[in-house]
Amino acid sequence: MQSRRDFDTLTPEIRVLINAQDIPVAAKADIVSVNVIEEVNASGTFAITLLCWDGVEMKVKWIDDEIFKAGNVVEIQMGYRDRLKSLFKGEITGMEPEFANAEPPILTVLGYDRSHRILRKHRTESYINMKDSDIANQIAGNQGLRCDITDTKVTIAYILQHNQTDLEFLRQRANRIGFETGVIDQTLYFRPRKNNSEEILTLAREVELLEFYPRLSTIEQLENVAVQGWDPRNKEKILAEARVDDTSSLVGASVSGPAMVRKAFPDKSGGVSTHLAIGSQAEAEQLATGWFKDMSLQYVIADGLCIGLPELRAGTLINIEGLGKRFSGHYYVTGTEHSYRPNRGYRTAFSARRDATS
Repeated sequence: MQSRRDFDTLTPEIRVLINAQDIPVAAKADIVSVNVIEEVNASGTFAITLLCWDGVEMKVKWIDDEIFKAGNVVEIQMGYRDRLKSLFKGEITGMEPEFANAEPPILTVLGYDRSHRILRKHRTESYINMKDSDIANQIAGNQGLRCDITDTKVTIAYILQHNQTDLEFLRQRANRIGFETGVIDQTLYFRPRKNNSEEILTLAREVELLEFYPRLSTIEQLENVAVQGWDPRNKEKILAEARVDDTSSLVGASVSGPAMVRKAFPDKSGGVSTHLAIGSQAEAEQLATGWFKDMSLQYVIADGLCIGLPELRAGTLINIEGLGKRFSGHYYVTGTEHSYRPNRGYRTAFSARRDATS
């Protein structure tokens, strides 16, 4: 088995910038921990915990310092001495000091990526003859954000945003068709799940990968799904189906969850949804495909822990080795937590899924 010596000898490093300036050396020396959490279809967050007691002057520090005031722009980089990477760009939104008995006071500075700016105001808005991607572009423009938006192709006659924030509404629209949405730095993305083999990171058991807990279940798997609605204009039923033979695996493995169910439990594994507002056959087909892909990705769910790897990000594919044929292979990362502690170093926890096995 490959030695971990090359990883153990690296020196974990962190860099925190506020308003594009490094935090004071004294503040960096007081850091207890830094955590960056990233999830698909959720806002990214950070937490910086510092000692906040001045033992010489016998008073608290950092709590009232201007560098940690709400609204300041934060960038967090993690990695190793020779390869730091930017993991987070956002804004300070709060702080939590702790004054425990017989313990030195600590201060935790909290923040979100810029998606928090479109998660505040509830609005009611109607959209006429627009695609979901058109709506995402319009919201991005209204919020002063750049766009990374994939054309959803299907024009919908009427869509209502009813007493929702823009981000809640976009997430709802994305979930319907198997898309993901969120904000990275100052860019709003609205896109299908990435499947780019060139960006795969390989984790080997007991080398980079320290812990891994996968769970395979066929309970929620169906060999086909159908979306059914009613066309009031033409007074006819709308029906669209997505089947196991119609879609490819996101992770590129050979035996999908729906295919396994079809083989193990024949004629017992179909599903129909009739609780969706559908305006056209094209919309129904888009919804059926999105539902099928989401369902398939519940086949294998896993949580893992590895050495700190700044390349490991939510929304990417990774390759895992050394777990046997069934559980080795590609996984789609749905969430990460990068954590740095001076006394422990740098670790990355992650959640991942796959819709097929080898």
